[in-house]
Amino acid sequence: MSIKLVSLFPNHLDLNGDQANLLVLAKRLKWAGVAAEIVAVEKGKSIPEDAALIFLGHGSMAAWADVESELNRLVGDIKRLTADSTAFMAVATGHERAIKLGLLGGTAKAKARISKFEIAVIEGQEILGYLNSATDAPVIQKLGLLLGTQLHGPVFAKNPVLADSYLAEIAKAQGVDLAIDALNTNASLVAGIVDQVWELERELASE
Repeated sequence: MSIKLVSLFPNHLDLNGDQANLLVLAKRLKWAGVAAEIVAVEKGKSIPEDAALIFLGHGSMAAWADVESELNRLVGDIKRLTADSTAFMAVATGHERAIKLGLLGGTAKAKARISKFEIAVIEGQEILGYLNSATDAPVIQKLGLLLGTQLHGPVFAKNPVLADSYLAEIAKAQGVDLAIDALNTNASLVAGIVDQVWELERELASE
């Protein structure tokens, strides 16, 4: 069985390399011996019924002006699928749109912009990323398989533990046995690099 990772309007919503979150998930699934497929849903297309994850990235004002009506068209399908066993993740302005559409909780009211390295905590775990936000949307929030964050990065590249725990939940919902400890030595090498990134950016976050 292949885990299907679906990206909404990736040609529009990839302002800070957000689509790389899906590349990270697909690679780590491969290392764990599970097939993965990244599927793009562009304007006029429908979300596959067998989507394991629906991803909504970050875009410019011009990009959103071009796809906003398309996202509104798909909201009903997203809610229906996530009410069953499909995961949903949204980043930055995608996160803000998801909040406003009732896909995620919280608010996304305008406030003074914050641009800095940030360490947030979710489910007792520290999450590192770059925060560049002009709203009061939660830095990161998670409810079951629904995940939203204001952190750029992409967040999964800097937080492999979060990536793996989220993948385990997605796989379980799809009836796939994912043994996280089966990740091969490639994951260990990446973890070493990530540790060095954390050491540097933790200092920057505290400034």
